[in-house]
Amino acid sequence: MKKTPCLSLALFVLLLPLAVLADDVTPPTVTWNAPGEGTCWQIDATHPELGLVISAEDPSGVKQGQIWRKKGRYGLTADFRSWPSLWGHTYARDGVAPPAVRETLLFRMMGFEEGVYTYIAEFADMAAHNSRRALLHVSIDFAPPTVAITAPTAGKVVCRDRNLAINVSASDSGCGIAQLQLYLNEVTSTTPVSVDTSRPYQLTVPKELLRGDPLRIIVRAIDRAGRSSLAEVSVRPILYCLMGGTVHR
Repeated sequence: MKKTPCLSLALFVLLLPLAVLADDVTPPTVTWNAPGEGTCWQIDATHPELGLVISAEDPSGVKQGQIWRKKGRYGLTADFRSWPSLWGHTYARDGVAPPAVRETLLFRMMGFEEGVYTYIAEFADMAAHNSRRALLHVSIDFAPPTVAITAPTAGKVVCRDRNLAINVSASDSGCGIAQLQLYLNEVTSTTPVSVDTSRPYQLTVPKELLRGDPLRIIVRAIDRAGRSSLAEVSVRPILYCLMGGTVHR
């Protein structure tokens, strides 16, 4: 007895998903699309949320996905299943799931502590429910950095015949310090006199620029979120300095 073309086509349609499942031996591809790994995210009253974009794809279909979050820097070997679940969704319906998904998620971060947060996502496919994880670290920042000039002290007499070292203390509990910039008398749009990007912070005023009495020394600390703070002292550059009982020029 011959099979009709319609019956053969119906069997083919029914068996096709099974063939796809049998051929799929790898977990889904999972990608954090935004923000980038290690991003510093500025949080304030006008922008209180952190935006995440994640996607997953698999030829047998993406069955489900879930995201966990914890403050601190962790790897994929962490016991993330004990963390609070941030988000979860099941895509499969009646044994069928989409081959690709993309989620744009917003999470309110106002009131959280500054610093690094670890996000771990896990997506499963329809083929024996294979799963794959993806890791993301994001730092959140609420406030400008703190900065202080520790030396020289205000009103100090400094010699004009040598470079002047400026010692600075700076910190930022959110995303960390990006750089320190030194200006004389005023902060301008021109290139700073000196720049430092690593501890211990020390900036330099070349002796050729030690002019004026008083001379304002201004240090600007910039964090990785783009916020900045200023510190300044005024010093008195003089041409002659007395060292060891002799006039030093």
